[in-house]
Amino acid sequence: MELSFLNASDIVKAHLALHGKVEPTVNTSALIKITIVIGRKYDGFDVSLETIFQIAAEYGVQLAHNNWHPNPDKAAETAYLTCVLHLNRYGIDMDCSHHDLLLMIRDSWTQPNKLAVHMLKKYLNSIAAKYNQHCRTNLNFEVADRSVREPMHCHELANITSNLAKTLASST
Repeated sequence: MELSFLNASDIVKAHLALHGKVEPTVNTSALIKITIVIGRKYDGFDVSLETIFQIAAEYGVQLAHNNWHPNPDKAAETAYLTCVLHLNRYGIDMDCSHHDLLLMIRDSWTQPNKLAVHMLKKYLNSIAAKYNQHCRTNLNFEVADRSVREPMHCHELANITSNLAKTLASST
């Protein structure tokens, strides 16, 4: 399995699903640059649970703190949606209902490695709750690792994007 990266078009579609329109002030060249930088940074990495979460966190932090959108709140919301979209692309069933992750993405001090750990912890906690295994972190991690599958194609992401946008809208 190879890593698959989101592109600027995927981010614009996420923004559209979340906010209903793409403002003319959206700097698409900045989005292209962000996606290229992330793609180059992680090119050659092995597909693993940790790498997938790290890349998702990288999308979240980069999109929240670069000037691709004039409204920092909309940029952060789109960043969070994009971050979770990347996880879902690999079969990691997470939604945008974790408001604390959105707040973390908005904070300027947040680094991708710290965000990745918090997102992975949320995911492991959701597995623990689902299987009633609250004290079995190693088992939860094994279940999480087994949930990783081949990345979805771009056309499959469209339905997921609109569903994730609804979970974010209902949580804020």
